[in-house]
Amino acid sequence: MTVPRHARTTDLAFGWDFDWGEFVVAPRRLEPAVEEILDEAGFWYRAESLGAWYMHRSVPMFEQADAAAAAIGLLAAAGKRVRNWHAPQQRSADVVRHYAWLTSQAPFPHAEATSEAACAEAGRRLSKLQSPDSRTVTELIARGELLVEARRTFDENEWMIASERGKPDHYLELRHHLPRHETSVTGDVPEAFAGHVRRSFRQLILRETRPPASTRARAAALTSRAFAPRQAHDSAAHTPAATPGRRR
Repeated sequence: MTVPRHARTTDLAFGWDFDWGEFVVAPRRLEPAVEEILDEAGFWYRAESLGAWYMHRSVPMFEQADAAAAAIGLLAAAGKRVRNWHAPQQRSADVVRHYAWLTSQAPFPHAEATSEAACAEAGRRLSKLQSPDSRTVTELIARGELLVEARRTFDENEWMIASERGKPDHYLELRHHLPRHETSVTGDVPEAFAGHVRRSFRQLILRETRPPASTRARAAALTSRAFAPRQAHDSAAHTPAATPGRRR
């Protein structure tokens, strides 16, 4: 993972991925006030390859997000510039709102529009060949008996959570495999865990986890040049491993 040029300034760029969990791209030497806030949040370990501080891997995902959100709020209130590493165009206030959304268990604000779109698409899929189980789920969505509240597509799969009509806190987790037009139930969530599943979907499915677009573009350009014809190649540069250095 390459640190974008903008993150090498005094900005504190917060991000997350499956390898590091919550991290903050920041200098090794920190201002005392910043260091105190990051220490309190648990950003104790250094990943030099990322140029970032991160938390111990044993800290649960939700606790990491809560701690990061608290640190971002304190830093912004202290006048420090915070950024979303994945979307560097966001300003400090945007990042505060983003982490408030990530850690929220509240219903999705655009659930009605999402459900209407999913209902229309399911109706069109009824003409496609699919298994009996898939057809049953597709019909429930098309009739509006299952209300898809949030969704996102990764590669060939669309992941969704849907509530039963009249039971807004009873969720089914769904997967739609696009090439086969097959929709299946991957989880049935008890009503007591409704808030948990909304928050989990925000953090694991809806949040952006890729590097910034500028970083992806530079990586693609480097790859293109590396494989250009009639060009002598050196062996691929090895990305240095993280150096787990604890501040305290």
